Amino acid sequence: MRLPALALTVALATAGSAHATSFANRGLGLGFGFMKIISDDSTVPEFCIPLWIEGSYYAESGFDVYVRIPLALASVKVGAATASGAGLVVATGGQAGVRYLFMEETLRPFVSLHLSGIYVIRPTGSGGIDVGSNLLVGPGLGAGVEYFVSDSISLQARGFFDWFIALNAPQRFSIGGTLTAATYF
Repeated sequence: MRLPALALTVALATAGSAHATSFANRGLGLGFGFMKIISDDSTVPEFCIPLWIEGSYYAESGFDVYVRIPLALASVKVGAATASGAGLVVATGGQAGVRYLFMEETLRPFVSLHLSGIYVIRPTGSGGIDVGSNLLVGPGLGAGVEYFVSDSISLQARGFFDWFIALNAPQRFSIGGTLTAATYF
């Protein structure tokens, strides 16, 4: 009678420890951040404050693919082509990339590579929207850490750098960071 009780105790202890470090593959998150855009071009915003919606999928062997879609307030420089000349405008865009997790436990440091884009929505004086050169696109990289507060909820801090490729125009770069809360299922 002692052998079945011992086997049951070992099985329950093993199941509990395996459950504590096994996480689901799909994630949805919300985050906010700050992004400074470095450029000599007065039509490019100085900074953005994005609110992110994020989706991720753990592929295999430490690799995770993700998509982030922001809705941001962007500060345009004085004299930029907006209806009021300067101030806050709305921006959107996205990041699509892959990150590599150095550890797959409760604490997950990572690095990432992504393609980033920003589209600035500028009103014109006539009530329309300027659809000129409001799109910035380019490669980027990032690093951060994700911490699981439970099996299905994580908090993430991430920093990133983007290079928005410009032909025959001043080069544009951005640096920034985000804080994200995500649920995994």
